[in-house]
Amino acid sequence: MSRPRRIALLLAYHGGAFHGFQRQPGFPTVQEELERAWAAVTGENVVVHGSGRTDAGVHAWGQVAHLNTWSRLPLEKVRPALNAYLPEEAAVRAAAEVDPSFHARASACGKRYLYRLAVGPVRPVLTAGLVGWERRRRPLDLAAMRAAAGHLRGRHDFAAFAAAGGAARTTVRELRRIHIRPVRGGLQFLFEGDGFLYRMVRNLVGTLLEVGRGVRAPEWAGAVLASRDRRRAGATAPAAGLCLWRVLYPVSPFAGLSPVLERPYPFPLAPPGPPAEFPSAPGPGRPPPPER
Repeated sequence: MSRPRRIALLLAYHGGAFHGFQRQPGFPTVQEELERAWAAVTGENVVVHGSGRTDAGVHAWGQVAHLNTWSRLPLEKVRPALNAYLPEEAAVRAAAEVDPSFHARASACGKRYLYRLAVGPVRPVLTAGLVGWERRRRPLDLAAMRAAAGHLRGRHDFAAFAAAGGAARTTVRELRRIHIRPVRGGLQFLFEGDGFLYRMVRNLVGTLLEVGRGVRAPEWAGAVLASRDRRRAGATAPAAGLCLWRVLYPVSPFAGLSPVLERPYPFPLAPPGPPAEFPSAPGPGRPPPPER
């Protein structure tokens, strides 16, 4: 080979087992586990680049990463070989050889996040660590939350929803879609944007919950957005409910690999029906939507 190969990886992991994606000395991270697994398989030390860092406790079903390698390991063996060395809380769902110009982070044109919330008076013991929990007997005001979401869609300065400690050069983002829908046992919040600030999704969920509880009017969400003041927004929702659902690219590196991807989604709650423009979050026995 005259130059190294570039391999893209489609990843899933249970965030409760890791201190986020990005390598941090003294803490278990997804990046470090992937690099260790690759070294065990090929004897080669590489740097794995992710599409972004997820926080401690945040899950992923569609994280994307890439690495450069001089190894001649056949592509069809990459996935099973890495999975043989990864901890049980992480898995490579697919692998694809990509052009050297592809970059998991820089080539992305958007992301989709799913936040799952159990609602009820009894804590969700069978999904502990996989969902947030709103402890209440009465349902949240879904119509009010959807009205509040309307004030947040579009291209705005989302400084009011960015936690301290982020490294973004600008706090302007385009929030393309927000869907809130009832599911058995709670709610799902689905967000799509061109990018997200540090803890932005969890802060958006916390703000929408203030409206759903009847503490705030839907218009308040717009006022918080305009204020650019994090202190005015709702509390940060727990990490356990958040999942990086999909990273978007102009052309998916995994297009055409859908037979490999048809594995059951690991979270059990299912929605009664998806909106037309957003992929369903599968439930028991229902596979995830194919990548395209």
